[in-house]
Amino acid sequence: MTDTDKILDEARRQEPDPPRSKLDDYAEIIWELRRKRKRICAIADFLVGHGVRVGKSTVARWLKAHPAAKTDTTSRQLSTVLVNPEEQERAKNFFDPSTDSNHEPKKYNLR
Repeated sequence: MTDTDKILDEARRQEPDPPRSKLDDYAEIIWELRRKRKRICAIADFLVGHGVRVGKSTVARWLKAHPAAKTDTTSRQLSTVLVNPEEQERAKNFFDPSTDSNHEPKKYNLR
């Protein structure tokens, strides 16, 4: 075992520090509201309404310090929107009109 492995092993055994922000306990709630496109002041009002004394600047700083994980939103949206094969076929025909036998290219007035 090398020195770096020993140091890494010791680092992994360290206990995590307690949360530095009181909003860390509410992280999942805050991210759920952000996914629903709620504004920072609305999130602060929501938390205050549920007994958490917090201002909008605190929520804004917390969001800046804790960026959301990048997710593949396009695949999630397609999987929830296109549920049956008929809708998938209609969408395919809409976005790829060359599969439609009646499709003729439009002629534009180009000079």
